[in-house]
Amino acid sequence: MGRKAIIVCLDGCGPAYLHSSRASFLKHVGDEGCYLEVESMIPSVTNVNAVSLLTGAYPEVHGITTNYYFDRTTGREIFMESPDFIKTSTLLERGASMGLKTALLTSKEKLRSLLHRGAVTSLSSEQPPSWLTKRIGSPPSIYSVDVDLWLMKALREVICTDDIDLVFVMTTDYTMHKYAPEHRESQRHLEGIDTELQETMELLEARGDEVLLCVTADHGMSAKDYAVNLEQVLAAKGITSRMNTIIADRYVVHHSNLGGSTYIYLKNAEDTGKCLEVLKDVKGVELALPLDEASKRYHLDKTRIGDILVLGKQNTVFGLTENAFTEVSLRSHGSLNERQIPLIINQPKSALGTTLRENKDVASVVMTWYQRA
Repeated sequence: MGRKAIIVCLDGCGPAYLHSSRASFLKHVGDEGCYLEVESMIPSVTNVNAVSLLTGAYPEVHGITTNYYFDRTTGREIFMESPDFIKTSTLLERGASMGLKTALLTSKEKLRSLLHRGAVTSLSSEQPPSWLTKRIGSPPSIYSVDVDLWLMKALREVICTDDIDLVFVMTTDYTMHKYAPEHRESQRHLEGIDTELQETMELLEARGDEVLLCVTADHGMSAKDYAVNLEQVLAAKGITSRMNTIIADRYVVHHSNLGGSTYIYLKNAEDTGKCLEVLKDVKGVELALPLDEASKRYHLDKTRIGDILVLGKQNTVFGLTENAFTEVSLRSHGSLNERQIPLIINQPKSALGTTLRENKDVASVVMTWYQRA
């Protein structure tokens, strides 16, 4: 018998996915505890928001500003998936310092690599330990609906076998990239997660454990039909630039490295004003902000962003496409239009002792809950 906290991040799960599914357990938790719609960090991509969730901090503090980072000093682009990029302590590290047994479970190995600091146990569906596969079977492909259902079974095994006190679980957004909320596969995905979570909670409560459950998302998802290669657009206006596609990662099947936000690095800083004027008239651009304004408005680490942050309209993605403007058909994220996300906690809002406006506030909920023990 003990106190346990489970944080589940449903990658890509905008509110429409919950509203379109039966997910009876999560809806019951929201009714009995609290259901809110809060905001993600901007850019609305996975690495930025996963680290905000796990640190309770804005990107200006934790340092993760993109999935794919352009280092001005070296001129190299690298995946931001090493914990060395994180500039502050994580919830798992804080929990471990309090004597809690901590765990991290992810579908994507890149997130296990990025987030594992402070976890006594860490695993991903892409590199599962043999003892776990002997119990629940081998995980399905990372490019499948069922991989997240396997992850939820893994959660039950790990939290019970290792008697974990604090666990952070993060699914993959393959299903959301592939299917709209009303599609049967989307509903099967979320309802399967719902059932597995219910069984885990019932098992823990039957043992006498007191469990705090927090379920949220890193970003939402939108249908996109228009892609813009801003390098080409700017070059046509005499501006030499480098476009850093914020969404880019190793999981190209998900999004084809096309996302709703991008950083522009200019060869000549004096082109900033001209570039902003050009971007005002580019179809699909919702907002373009210079470095200082972008870092202030969205709490970004200004040493790790481009000269200009560009955010797309709901139907628009940016990427290194062959042509400047291209018709596409995919589901993606990264813009302001995927910022709204659900937050479900099995405690009434009045009992949480903290303000809930953004997904990063979950960390405060968890720490407050443990400190009140």
